[in-house]
Amino acid sequence: DYDLLLFLVPALFYKITPVHPIFITGIARILATRLILTFHYLLVDKDNYRNKLTQKQLDRERDDYLVGTILHMWTQVLLQVIFPGMFFSDERFLKSCAIFTFWSHVLMVEPLYYFAHRWLHIPEHMKSMHGFHHLSISTLPSTSLVQNFQEHFVYIATFGPAFLAPFFLGGHQHWKVIMAYLVWFDCTNAYGHMNVRVRHPIFTHPLSPFRYLFYTPEFHLGHHAYFRANYALFMPFWDLACGTHREFKKDDSGLMPAKQQDFVFIGHNGGLGHMLTCPEFNVYNVYEKYRFSLPLQLDFMICDLICHIARLFIKCYTCSRYLINGKKIGRIICLARSPLDYMIPKRFDAVNAGILKLIKDEYTEKGTRYYGLGNLNKMKQLNESGELIVKMVQEDDFLKDKNIRIWTGDTLTAASVYNQIAEIPDLDEFFFIGANGKVGTAVCAMFNEKNPHVKIRVFSTYHGMNYPNITYTQDLNEMLKYKVVVTGKILPARKYEKVSKFSLREKIPQKTRFIMDYTVPFIEIKLESNPGIRHQHIGLLQVTGRNFLKGHFDICMSHDENHIYPCHAGCIINSSEEKEFDEVGEIDLTEMGNIWKKALNYGFQNRIINYD
Repeated sequence: DYDLLLFLVPALFYKITPVHPIFITGIARILATRLILTFHYLLVDKDNYRNKLTQKQLDRERDDYLVGTILHMWTQVLLQVIFPGMFFSDERFLKSCAIFTFWSHVLMVEPLYYFAHRWLHIPEHMKSMHGFHHLSISTLPSTSLVQNFQEHFVYIATFGPAFLAPFFLGGHQHWKVIMAYLVWFDCTNAYGHMNVRVRHPIFTHPLSPFRYLFYTPEFHLGHHAYFRANYALFMPFWDLACGTHREFKKDDSGLMPAKQQDFVFIGHNGGLGHMLTCPEFNVYNVYEKYRFSLPLQLDFMICDLICHIARLFIKCYTCSRYLINGKKIGRIICLARSPLDYMIPKRFDAVNAGILKLIKDEYTEKGTRYYGLGNLNKMKQLNESGELIVKMVQEDDFLKDKNIRIWTGDTLTAASVYNQIAEIPDLDEFFFIGANGKVGTAVCAMFNEKNPHVKIRVFSTYHGMNYPNITYTQDLNEMLKYKVVVTGKILPARKYEKVSKFSLREKIPQKTRFIMDYTVPFIEIKLESNPGIRHQHIGLLQVTGRNFLKGHFDICMSHDENHIYPCHAGCIINSSEEKEFDEVGEIDLTEMGNIWKKALNYGFQNRIINYD
């Protein structure tokens, strides 16, 4: 909202100067940047597990990559007011303006930038301004736009001659030429920050003029690697002439074959908020939490319509690949299905058929044998926690002899949730919502076996477990009697709010301090009537090691970088160890202990929670 207001500021001057050229230019530059980001991800970064950008870098760049465009819009307002003829010359002169702008760039902007850039690398200027840009060692195309705020003004002055000189020296300039120049400049600048290798002799041979007149991405990536070399803008001539040129080659040797795919985790859509975190839409959103701005029912209906249209062209959405233990390649592939497909029983057969079709296609194309089922794809009401999928594979004429393995990963989820709760200091009781689910049942059984002194009050009409430490209630208000509430079932925030308001109205003491939630996706609840209750995400693992998993295994999941859902991690462990069994159906308590030890050994652990 703040960025949008800044973008709209030029509209305030509509009575003083025409503002449509300003907004057309600004929108064209933003669209060009976003399209380049999308295609760069699809064609370059998607399967390069070595080029993983940190959440810290993405957050920093997202806050700044459009600042320069907005500042240029403001500057254009000022220049249009002072020099209106500079933007609105007769259109007969467009061609001459374009030619003059080109030569102004070559003869004025290029040398001016080279020396300004060297000036910015003087230590005091590097520290105060340019170092902000160089915080990005691994770059995105839009890294080219990320600068310290004061540095943006240095570049406005540096690039200004390209559109000022044609007016002051030639007498003509037009906003359309300026717009074309700025869009071309952004695209060419973005090209220099791409992770591609352009090594054709036309750009590298000493006798080729292009070696001196137009750069390659590796030329500028060398500047980010060496810092004190390759200062030129788009023309390496200035570095070659001034002795600051250094060869740089980006090493991509040792990457796993492009067709290798040993494991697929079959995911699903989580609503419009999920779609907005896809890197094809905006790479800067990949670690964002899902946003549910609309009522869930409306959100899912719109998402369902989008998925219906999408299925006319695609059957699934393929995410980035990642490296498992230095040997295997994993990937998340989502069915082109909406949450409504998992809520309407008459659609269940189509969902299961889609899962089987995906398995067939991936085995046929890449020989993939190991598959994990994401949260909704293994619901009991959908396919009996994966058992139906195993049966469908065994009965399929093509797949039945291919040794396909299906895993839910629920064993590690149950182990994670159990250990997270059991490690709460001085825990002697808790209130459990959704305990009759598959994971909840296993957690309760483990508490009965390992921690029988902990009393569990289950909110349910169905009495599915008969343990001495478990009692049941149908009154949600009882949760107020417990410091810790655990939930494995998504309840609307209004139900928690109703309970909280009831206690305030009836003056009932509230002991609740934590709602420990392992539902997927995690939808944060903020109780306005009782802000002292902390809604805490559990059933989420931190990846503390850097060797077992490499690449984009953690994006588009509504959690922070280097975190992973236990079911996903459990399937990855199974694939790494080449477990030749199906993990479906009920959870084995013995295996819970075994898989938890393995997870810890591989560098996974529960997040540390402060209970003070």
